[in-house]
Amino acid sequence: MSPLLWALLAVSAAVLLLLVICLARAFIIKKNIPAAPLVRRENPDAIRIARKLSQMVQVNTVVLPGEDNPRQFDPMIETLSRLFPNVFSRFVRLDELDNNLLLRWESGHPEREGILLMGHMDVVDAAGEWEHDPFGGEIIGDVLWGRGSIDIKSGLCGFFEAFEQLIAEGMVPGRDLYIFCSRTEENSGPGASMAVDYLYKRGVRLEMVLDEGCSIGERPMEGVNRPYALIGLGEKGYVNLKFTARSGGGHSSEPPRLSTIGRLSRFIARVERRSPFPCRLDPTTRRMLETFAPEMAFKDRFVYGNLWLFGPVIEKTFRRKGGFQGALLKTTAAFTIIEGAHAANILPDTAYVICNLRLSPHDTVEGVLATMKKLASRYGLETELMSGRGASSITPLGSVPYQAIEKAVARHFPGTGVSPYLVLGGTDARHFSKICDNVLRFVPHALTGEEVRTVHGRNEHINIHALANEVPCYKDIIRELGS
Repeated sequence: MSPLLWALLAVSAAVLLLLVICLARAFIIKKNIPAAPLVRRENPDAIRIARKLSQMVQVNTVVLPGEDNPRQFDPMIETLSRLFPNVFSRFVRLDELDNNLLLRWESGHPEREGILLMGHMDVVDAAGEWEHDPFGGEIIGDVLWGRGSIDIKSGLCGFFEAFEQLIAEGMVPGRDLYIFCSRTEENSGPGASMAVDYLYKRGVRLEMVLDEGCSIGERPMEGVNRPYALIGLGEKGYVNLKFTARSGGGHSSEPPRLSTIGRLSRFIARVERRSPFPCRLDPTTRRMLETFAPEMAFKDRFVYGNLWLFGPVIEKTFRRKGGFQGALLKTTAAFTIIEGAHAANILPDTAYVICNLRLSPHDTVEGVLATMKKLASRYGLETELMSGRGASSITPLGSVPYQAIEKAVARHFPGTGVSPYLVLGGTDARHFSKICDNVLRFVPHALTGEEVRTVHGRNEHINIHALANEVPCYKDIIRELGS
């Protein structure tokens, strides 16, 4: 037999062996988990808790870009102190911190690392036409309407109410417990970093920080047929780049072959048509896909259950996708602001576009800047780095705080899966890795896809039972870690 034939037989045998291994693994890992709806238990306390959130929503805490008025948040802090008197009698406010709210319930055990629950008081603007007053906090049937009803005054209401009840029940903390409420999260302000610096200078270390960023959703991914609690172990980075095109300008009656806006448009089309950034499976996303795989249909189980082999295929496939799948494995680029002339008959001598990029853990600010600058130069564009930070540190999977959340979800949301997740957006939590190894992002409310789509959009609203169900889950987490 010729050497070539031997080689072909060897390759064929190797391919056949890999196929058999993948098929066997796809059968072995299969879990017969029935499709399940979102868990929303009727809660007799729902309307009482919802009325508290309603009053929080009624306090307008919108902060527009460029605005900074610390005293604007006095009414919000006063409202919290009135709604949760047990918390404000037991917790002590630590310093003023430019009217960001940092509270501590001292345990008498300074040798133990504390735990901190956090959220932000500020909300994004409520532009556009709403079905209900965005600051009315209206409760109609089982739905509470208003800006911040999900992001994230619901989370604040949930854990404040949990502490309120635990204090009333006589809980004695075994470690210091902290609450932090930023007023600058939505505009990437310094509130969280101020709190971290305050604690760091006093030698405070934390066992867990729990912030927003993830929740319980109906179907986390195509092929998964039950709700999942996604627990954020980290988050992508954040970069803003400005691309400027210049020319001699002129009158619109004699346009050049390619205008400043035309060059910008070609550049935008090139970036959107084919991402300049590679897809890579980071360890957190790999673990998430491996968690989903056993309950998927066979064809998906065959692929996601064998990422050791098909990982490169997934990376190439997802690079061409947009939306959620496209954002999972690569740095994304979204063009959000474009500006040229301010009259219809003028050719702008200067036009620019701003691009917001969300960096995957395998990319750096310097690398992304170099890639985009090189591409922009082909179209005669100038590139300016406006702001930027890399991806956050990643909390180890399987930590004690992660297990506590997992246990609480299993108890209060039966049939719901739990998976680690890399948050695609940004949160204040990233700052706390300086004083904590277990920084997690999760709010235990079960949200429909329709509700999630109202966050940062019009008609934001939450089901009052979804809100009320947060409280016992938060209580379990606090008791498990804080006693």
